[in-house]
Amino acid sequence: MSVRNYIFSKTFFKQLVLAASLTVVIMWGALKLLDLYTLHGRGIDVPELEDLQLEDAKELLLEYNLRYVINDSIFDTNREKGSIAMQDPEAGTEVKRNRTIYLTTVAVLPEMVPMPDLTDLSRRQAIALLETHGLTVGRIEYKPDIARNVVLEQKYQDGIIEAGAPIAVGTRINLVLGEGVGENIALVPFVIGMAPQEAARILISASLNLGEEAHWEEEETKDLRVYKQSPDPLDEPVYLQAGSPVDLLYRSAESFDFEAYLGKLLTVPVPDLIGMSPDEVRITLEEMDLVIGDETFQEEAQRDYAVVVRQEPPFEAEERIKKGERVNIWYAPPVEDIESEEQN
Repeated sequence: MSVRNYIFSKTFFKQLVLAASLTVVIMWGALKLLDLYTLHGRGIDVPELEDLQLEDAKELLLEYNLRYVINDSIFDTNREKGSIAMQDPEAGTEVKRNRTIYLTTVAVLPEMVPMPDLTDLSRRQAIALLETHGLTVGRIEYKPDIARNVVLEQKYQDGIIEAGAPIAVGTRINLVLGEGVGENIALVPFVIGMAPQEAARILISASLNLGEEAHWEEEETKDLRVYKQSPDPLDEPVYLQAGSPVDLLYRSAESFDFEAYLGKLLTVPVPDLIGMSPDEVRITLEEMDLVIGDETFQEEAQRDYAVVVRQEPPFEAEERIKKGERVNIWYAPPVEDIESEEQN
């Protein structure tokens, strides 16, 4: 059979159709296998790894068919050693199978720094120098010495620590300061609403120590803020012997509205002073932690015999004013005196 006749024969046509069909099947199967391998059209949501221990994170990534690389390690005293501090991509990001997740872990061994020499520095200078070395102030003690608030000794736990000694970043250093001549007292700062570390720093800066710490029952422990302090300087200034403790009670800002809470603590209702005498005004404003501003008397009005006819800010129901704000007052003679003069 000639080539021409073979090409136009039924046998050649059947073989051609069979070859084309086989090619389509092979291509279709290859594409399906490729889809299965790459999970085409289907992604994987990256799991939340932060705060997990590295071994737990490894197991979780294996379940998700994801890989990992530890690309950094940091020292953080607020996190558990060996846990995951950061991840890239973030949790919830959709990725393909076998994607590499880059992890930053919390160092198991802390970074070491040389202990600075704080002797003869002022309290403020010593605190600043400790912070530049990644250290913090623990407790403050006082002992008799003519140099007030000057560092006499630097301690780690119960012993003296010499300058230059290696010490872990984040370590608390206790300071022994001079009492100075005369009574050494400190004004208690207002720390409600502050995070624990910030509150401790403010107390130390005021020559006071952090006392007992407690946490509000049955609440989240994330984003803690100071809910109450003892003693509380809100209503009137409180002075303590330098080095005295201040106790703090914490609540979580995730489950408690600190903005509204502080708004109520630091404000009072606008008082209704209309008709009050100057003495009544003074007593009322003092009780509400407000200040008498400008006092204006009409020509006929006398301090011993006058009443309020106008105030700024004006009284409005449910309006509040910050404690310590000034209230301006305008006085006039009592109404009965004005009516009596008009009748005469």
